[in-house]
Amino acid sequence: MTGARRAQLAISALALAVGLGGLFVARDTSFTQTRGEILNGLGVSFNLLGALVTIALAALALVGATLGIRFLVLLAATGFGLATLQVSLQFGRADNWLGSRGSNLSFCLAVAVGLAALVWLQNRESVTPQS
Repeated sequence: MTGARRAQLAISALALAVGLGGLFVARDTSFTQTRGEILNGLGVSFNLLGALVTIALAALALVGATLGIRFLVLLAATGFGLATLQVSLQFGRADNWLGSRGSNLSFCLAVAVGLAALVWLQNRESVTPQS
């Protein structure tokens, strides 16, 4: 297993843990409540939909990293990128679908860029001739 895949696993597992924590703190909120519950210590907030989206994307990345399927990891990175866009467009508005706030922007962006960069690195490792 390459270092890139191990890092993909680590980022995916961390995102999954954040999503599960978000599901726990948002358990008493409505599915699409515009102001989500804040995950203690991290500043990210989730409603039930936001937590489930985070869990699904992290699980997709985790499966892709475990099986070595780069497309799944890249698909999850794209999903986190779209979540970043959602936070940018809907934060503080009445139609905030994921119950997110500014801290979610940095979290989703970090996961998206991290996973995408690691897929790119993994692709470069596979085409670089070994000496």
